[in-house]
Amino acid sequence: MTFLAVADSGGFSAGAKLQGISQPAVSMQMALLEKSLGLRLMDRRPRGIVLTDAGVTLMQYARRLADLFSETEHALADIRDLKQGRLAIGSSTTIGAYLLPALLAAYRQAHPGVKLSVRIANTAEVQQALLDGTLHLGFTEGSAENPELASRVFWKDQLVPIVPVNHPLAKRKRITLEMLAREPLIIREPGSGTRTVLELAAAKRGVTLKPILELASTEAIKALVAAGAGVAVISALAAGESTAAGKASGIVALNLADGRIERSLHMLWVKSRHWSKPVEQFIALLRTKTKLIDA
Repeated sequence: MTFLAVADSGGFSAGAKLQGISQPAVSMQMALLEKSLGLRLMDRRPRGIVLTDAGVTLMQYARRLADLFSETEHALADIRDLKQGRLAIGSSTTIGAYLLPALLAAYRQAHPGVKLSVRIANTAEVQQALLDGTLHLGFTEGSAENPELASRVFWKDQLVPIVPVNHPLAKRKRITLEMLAREPLIIREPGSGTRTVLELAAAKRGVTLKPILELASTEAIKALVAAGAGVAVISALAAGESTAAGKASGIVALNLADGRIERSLHMLWVKSRHWSKPVEQFIALLRTKTKLIDA
């Protein structure tokens, strides 16, 4: 700032050297500044300038503004270099529990200065939070329902039946959805992406689902199935560890003989919003760690 250069150096010539401009240019800028403020800021003396009371007041505020500008430059540079910044993600329960943890851990290790926050909610809530500006990215079973949002498939999931290890169906390699529907069925709550996909698959097969229990937690469903309370259909992501653990988990994941039940998992964002550096780097991580499909 030219005024600060003149005030700190004590003269127009010295101020001009600090700014790298001519002395006439400095004189013109100071004259225009005083005219715009309607105040005399400095008295010209043979050996330099002396600030008036108005000039001293302006210098104090100008110095604070210069310091703030410098802090802003450093803060923006830190964000550019990912030494700080913020990344807010919204996710459905299944994605948040079984896909995001490893991704967030890898991102945190690469960019420890970025503040991460994750909100677990249903698809409608995640989309609204994106529109409100409280989230940068959303990850849900459902695609974008609002024209202001864009979506991209980043993972292909499937739903698989699970039964207790001692259940008669556990001896079969493949079962039908009709066979499973005859058993006491434990299912996710209304509005769940898993439930919506399952109900659509059942309708296509002409199968009627009559659940005995509805729960909002996949882990609770797995525990109930392991305890022999019934059977269920859950994400293959959630069933993966149980399948590998075998009898130790208390449940068995089976294959469907009448066709796989597949679903796409989506990444959502606001079309008009610019991706910040932290968001860009998370997308780059997704490309290397998941099946992100470029649109």
